[in-house]
Amino acid sequence: ALSPQPESQALFAGIMGRVSLGSTGPGSPMTEHRGLTLSQKREAARVEKICFALAEKEGVPPWAKSLLTQLGPLLTTFLAFLDSMSPFVTAAVTAAVAVWQALPKQAITALYGLALCFFGGHFTVSLAAMEAFRVSGGERVTRCMVELWTDVSNVRIANAADNKKDDDHDGKSDVDQITDSKLLLSRKMALVLRTVDPDRVIQALGGVAQAFAGVIATLKVQFARTVALAISISDNLRKPAGLLLTPILASLIPPEYHHWVSPIITISCKVVGMWIAWLLARIISTCHASMLGGLMAARSIMTLAHERGLIKVSIDDSMLDEAAGWVLCFIGVYFQLSSGFSLPFPLNLILLPMTIFEWFLTWA
Repeated sequence: ALSPQPESQALFAGIMGRVSLGSTGPGSPMTEHRGLTLSQKREAARVEKICFALAEKEGVPPWAKSLLTQLGPLLTTFLAFLDSMSPFVTAAVTAAVAVWQALPKQAITALYGLALCFFGGHFTVSLAAMEAFRVSGGERVTRCMVELWTDVSNVRIANAADNKKDDDHDGKSDVDQITDSKLLLSRKMALVLRTVDPDRVIQALGGVAQAFAGVIATLKVQFARTVALAISISDNLRKPAGLLLTPILASLIPPEYHHWVSPIITISCKVVGMWIAWLLARIISTCHASMLGGLMAARSIMTLAHERGLIKVSIDDSMLDEAAGWVLCFIGVYFQLSSGFSLPFPLNLILLPMTIFEWFLTWA
C-alpha cells in the first residue's frame, strides 16, 4: 500500500532529465516539466518564478544569483517529486509511530539490545550518535521536530488554499494570473509569515541545532582517541616505511619526480594508521556493544515473559539472564567479525538508510 505510484517514478525520470537542460533564466522553458501532473506543473512554475525573483533581488551575491537561476528548474521538479511522495512517507512514519507506541516498553528495549548486539560494529558512529542524542535531550528534540512538522503542514495547507483562490471570479486562480515574479514572491512570503508561529519555529530550530551540536561534539570527543592512535601508528610507521619504500619508489619514479617520494610515503603511512586505528576501534566497539546489547535483550525478554506469566523466575532470582546475555554477546561478536563488518543480503538493502547515515556521521 506504500509503494510509489507510476507518476512518482515518472517524476524521478523527469528530475534526471532536468539535470542536462543547461542554463535557464526568466525566459527559459518553464513549462518543460516532464512527468508532472497539471497541478504539479503549475506549482513548479510558481516555485521557478520565486527562484527567479530571489535571483533578481538587490544585494544577492553573484554566486547565489547564478545558483538560483541554474538550479531553479531542477529544484521545482524535485519539490514536485517530494510532494507526490509525501503521502507515502507520511503513511509510513505514521505506521512506524503506531507500532512503536503499541509495543511494550520491554519489547522496545529488547529490540534495541538485539540491534546493539548484532549491528553495534556495523553502525558504531550511528549508535554512539543515538546515545548522545538521547543524553542531549532527545525527547525535547522530538517535540521540536513535531512542532516544525506542524508548521510545515499548515503552510502546505494554506498554500494549497491560496492556489485555488479566485477573488475576481473569472474562472482562473489568482496566482496563475500573476506575471510579475516579485509580486508572487511577496504573496507567498506573506502567506508563510501569516501561517507559521514564529516563537514555536525559533524554539524548535534552536532545540534541533543544540542537539545536533551536542551529538557532533560528543562524537568528536569520543573518537578523539581513535585519531590520536592513528597519528601515533603513522608516526611510528614512517621511519621503517621510508627505509623500505624509498629505494623502491625511487627506482620506479622518474628522477624529476623524486621530490614526491617522501610525501607519498607520509600520506600512505597516515592512511594505514587511520585504517588500523579505526579497525581496532570498531572491534572494541563491537565487543562492547554486543555485551551491553546481549544482556539488555536477555533481561528485557525475561522481564516481559515474567510479566506475562510465561516464566516464574525473575531476573533478580536467577542467573539465567546473564547466561543468555553472554551467549547472545558471543554470537553477536562472531556474526560481525565473521562477516568482516559487511551486511549480508538482504540486510544490506534493508539497512541501506542506516549505512548512508553512518557514512555521513563518520565524515561529519
